[in-house]
Amino acid sequence: MNTDLLRTFLEVAKTRHFGHAAENLYLTQSAVSSRIKQLEQTIGVTLFTRQRHNILLTPQGERLLPHAENMLASWQLAVQEVGVPKKQNLQLALGGTSNLWDAFLQSILPAISAAFPNLYIRTEVNQSQYLVRSLLGGRVDIFAVFDAPTNIDIESKIIGQLELIMVCNKPDQCLDDVPSHGYVFVDWGTAFNLQQARLFPEPVSPILHTGQSQIALAFILNNRGAAYLPRVMIDAFIEKGQLYRVGQTEEIPLDVHLVYPKGADRSMSVGPVIRFFDTMDITQEVGTR
Repeated sequence: MNTDLLRTFLEVAKTRHFGHAAENLYLTQSAVSSRIKQLEQTIGVTLFTRQRHNILLTPQGERLLPHAENMLASWQLAVQEVGVPKKQNLQLALGGTSNLWDAFLQSILPAISAAFPNLYIRTEVNQSQYLVRSLLGGRVDIFAVFDAPTNIDIESKIIGQLELIMVCNKPDQCLDDVPSHGYVFVDWGTAFNLQQARLFPEPVSPILHTGQSQIALAFILNNRGAAYLPRVMIDAFIEKGQLYRVGQTEEIPLDVHLVYPKGADRSMSVGPVIRFFDTMDITQEVGTR
């Protein structure tokens, strides 16, 4: 099986758009369409339906999706493992949602590397449901999320908290002023998003919806708006008078969960890394970025 065909299939399934998939893969749209047609001819089924510019997976496409993910990930993992230098005899596949990579995970990679000098690290950024599938499929060893999944084959533990506060780039604003000033919705996970939905008495359409706090921060600093962001990320901007606390809002702590296969914390390979997270102060790590 041509891995390029599978990679193209997964990108179209993810973006639901041939043009966007072509941009992400640095291909022309006709090349993407040709690859999908070639894959459909190889398998003998239709994988996508096209209805008014809406690309949807067929039932056959839905069934192919997890197999394609596993096949492509297994091939990539095999290539990486074969190419790992002998001195790097330990391997870790660390996953997380985009907002956690932005706010926390990327800042701790140097600490993990320093603590385990022979460790070869591979990272994955994805949505929670895909990370669970990657964990169960053996493509990810551990991952961090705000909402811990429930599965009999999975364990999780809280490794710290992020303190979120609502800020904006205009002084003397309160919660009632946010709808007119502009609300920036940052995806902090299902539980917190439900709280965000109840902030205002009437539904408010955000001027920006993003899963990355850095994008929200840059947008507010350079344009306008208010959003919930980690305290350690915005304290310096508050001190400089570039951001301001929004009145009538409370600071909200958000638990960070480390997720791993059942019993992995007692294993010889991943266990030491899992226990290493217990020694880290998430707030301090984010603050020292």
